[in-house]
Amino acid sequence: MKSKLIIVIFAFVAFAVVLSRGIKADDVLSWDKSGYYLYLPATIIYQDLTDYQFYRTKGKENNLTGGEENYGLRKLPNGKSLNKYPVGVAVMQLPFFLIAHGYASGSPDYLADGYVYPYIVAVVVSNIFWVVAGLIFLRSFLRIYFPENAVFLTLLAIAFGTNLYYYTAYDQGMSHPYSFFLFAAVLWLTEKYYNNFKLRHLLLLGLTLGLITITRPVNLLVILIPLFWKVHDLESLKARFLFLLNNSRKILLAGFLFFLVICIQLSYWKFVTGNWIYYSYENERFLFNDPEIINGLFSYKKGWFIYTPIAFLSFIGLIFLWKQYPKFIPALVLFFSLMIYVVFCWSMWFYGGSFGCRPLIETLPFVAIPLAAVCCYAFWVRNYFIKISLVTLIVLLVGLNLFQSYQYSINIIHWDSMTKEYYWRVFGKQEINHEELKQYLRN
Repeated sequence: MKSKLIIVIFAFVAFAVVLSRGIKADDVLSWDKSGYYLYLPATIIYQDLTDYQFYRTKGKENNLTGGEENYGLRKLPNGKSLNKYPVGVAVMQLPFFLIAHGYASGSPDYLADGYVYPYIVAVVVSNIFWVVAGLIFLRSFLRIYFPENAVFLTLLAIAFGTNLYYYTAYDQGMSHPYSFFLFAAVLWLTEKYYNNFKLRHLLLLGLTLGLITITRPVNLLVILIPLFWKVHDLESLKARFLFLLNNSRKILLAGFLFFLVICIQLSYWKFVTGNWIYYSYENERFLFNDPEIINGLFSYKKGWFIYTPIAFLSFIGLIFLWKQYPKFIPALVLFFSLMIYVVFCWSMWFYGGSFGCRPLIETLPFVAIPLAAVCCYAFWVRNYFIKISLVTLIVLLVGLNLFQSYQYSINIIHWDSMTKEYYWRVFGKQEINHEELKQYLRN
């Protein structure tokens, strides 16, 4: 089927880009990515979760940006060092790490130190694997409600027309591609559970929500989807409340599995700090009375709708989704309203160096639903102008994203100081005079 082909092509292109650029430790294990990964060598190779002495050494040896300064570690009053990053990414990288470690341990060509080539490849492969798995889950859900042509066009837009592509093909190891998979799994498991009420889907949902929490805690907001899925009026709200009440034992069992997963994080905090719950980000926090929603969506610095215009098209698609499947609307609107608000309440609302708005990458499975409704409408109507216009628009937006991903990878699009003036001066360019244009960047 055509939509399957999109996923195959995406995986092929991602690997092709990776191989063309080369796989290097200083690309894959620098800054935040080093912190997410750090748990694996610290636990399995060095048995050092309190000092991380090896981290500075390996950072210098491999030229890891931030690694030699012990980036992401917090020195505690008890003398121990705490990794501020959640443990979930490391859990999802673990199977690939073990394969790499087994290979490196048995090979005369590599030192099994967690930082040589096989381990770097493992991070890259794990990133691509989980994104592809997320696309498979997303496709499975979309095909329940939308025809193949609409699913094909939607997957094309999500896979190649958003910054999911950049964080799969160019920049592996961040938490967001892994969270994309987890959100897609929540969507699929929610639909399956409410269709057949099988316990295994509910239990897997509990495990998935636990993994979401220890990967990026704020993403637990996605629990609004299974709680309010297809709740569209007062009667359906009452029915959902009674359903949850009548199935409380099963839900408690799923909750127990959720708790077991988050115990991974809680146990680490207890081991290092002496407290089961510990806020590891210190002065970085949410400013709930000062959200930057307008900047977060529309600014040239990192605006979601500026660098991922597919998302804006999807929000327009809520109108078409309301006409086709009105039961989806309340849960999606509630989820996006809270998610966008909370994401842009973060003290650094632009989230440092990134291509576009990276903390909303994980929401793309839900962005896909109204986008599919737009595509479905275009294929239903007997108006070839509408059909051709939508297909053309999506193809152009995909092309724009592919090109701007490349621009960002060669530092034409700046990592955190973009302005409107600079954006349009570098628009469509493959080469620029950085010295001449730096006056247009925001200091």
